[in-house]
Amino acid sequence: MVRLLPLSGGGASLEFDEADLPAVRAAIAELFGPMRRKWFALAAEVTFGGESFAFQNEWSDPCLISRSPRGAEMLATLAARLT
Repeated sequence: MVRLLPLSGGGASLEFDEADLPAVRAAIAELFGPMRRKWFALAAEVTFGGESFAFQNEWSDPCLISRSPRGAEMLATLAARLT
């Protein structure tokens, strides 16, 4: 199940099930082009479509978190594509 949650400051969090990871990756590639990841201890910085996002998968509950209003719009587009 895909959920889009608004965050303060104009960002958003796209939350989804682990089983949705392949569909999320495919939709990102189709909508925004290639994706790059840079892993850190608890999260990864994910870049696609010219925007950076935080990716977390703590407790098997993955999410992409935007850092800008444009990123939030991109996550809304992604959520619409996945639902």
